[in-house]
Amino acid sequence: MDKDNEKSEEFILEVTQEEYDEAMAKGWTDDDISKPGNHIFRRRNRTIDPRDAKIKLTFYIEGDILKHFRQNAADDQKIFETLLNKALRNSMENDIAEEKKNLEEVADKLMNN
Repeated sequence: MDKDNEKSEEFILEVTQEEYDEAMAKGWTDDDISKPGNHIFRRRNRTIDPRDAKIKLTFYIEGDILKHFRQNAADDQKIFETLLNKALRNSMENDIAEEKKNLEEVADKLMNN
């Protein structure tokens, strides 16, 4: 794990004898409350590049589209997923490029008016 992408926060939980005894009197067990004292907890927040994240999806796809990608993948699931990812990435990048072009056109019009 890249240390630059991981942040850690530390929390100290203080449980007094009184709080512990009160919880035990209510029927709590040692699994429900920590023993008296200071307890250190660390919370790690990882920043994951969305491009590196793999998300499992369940959805319906039209049969002819599925057939097309399956034929090109030669029944290899890894290649099938790669082909779908490439097609979706191309679509996404084209959309982003189009949005950027539109923004540049609007900015150009605003600058020239």
